[in-house]
Amino acid sequence: MSPRWWLVLERAQASLPVLAAAGLAGFTWWLVQSSPQDEGTRPAAQVSSAPDYELHAARVARFDASGRLEAVVDGQVMRHYPVPDRLLIDEVLLLGRDEQGQGLRATAPEGEADQSAAVVTLRGGAQVVATPAAGQPGGPVRFEGDTVSVDTRERIVSSKQPVTLSQDGNVVRGQSMRHDERTGVTLLGGRVTGQYQVPSR
Repeated sequence: MSPRWWLVLERAQASLPVLAAAGLAGFTWWLVQSSPQDEGTRPAAQVSSAPDYELHAARVARFDASGRLEAVVDGQVMRHYPVPDRLLIDEVLLLGRDEQGQGLRATAPEGEADQSAAVVTLRGGAQVVATPAAGQPGGPVRFEGDTVSVDTRERIVSSKQPVTLSQDGNVVRGQSMRHDERTGVTLLGGRVTGQYQVPSR
């Protein structure tokens, strides 16, 4: 073989690593382009601006594990919004009674709840009356406030806004409130004012 061909062969052998690297780079680029692209974090679901259904003169009932009726929520109109899953209710009436016979009645011009009526939030001037069971001392406890929430599972009435509490002629106002219907204990937060009648002996 002539020296010229040896020179060409040596140069070709010297170029093989470069050509192999270039081919590998090209294959890698093709593989990346052919692979499914990561869409990244999907945008959060948008809050639905329109209800998916509307009910008139509707009722939602809640039962405990044994099948006992715990609470009933009536509404003149109920609108269901899928995102987030909630019911907006016009002219709310909430009725409940626990195993000891303690009753609960709550009304408001409007309210919000989930479909199981586990927690009902009453707005626009809520009025809640907790009635003790027969034989228990004290009369009904009344709560009035712009926004009041009722947990029908835990039997808790609460508000983070000013509330007026009245019972047996006593009136107390607080900046926030939490009432446990099972124990009858009411906690008032913030500045508390009111009047309390001392029982006559």
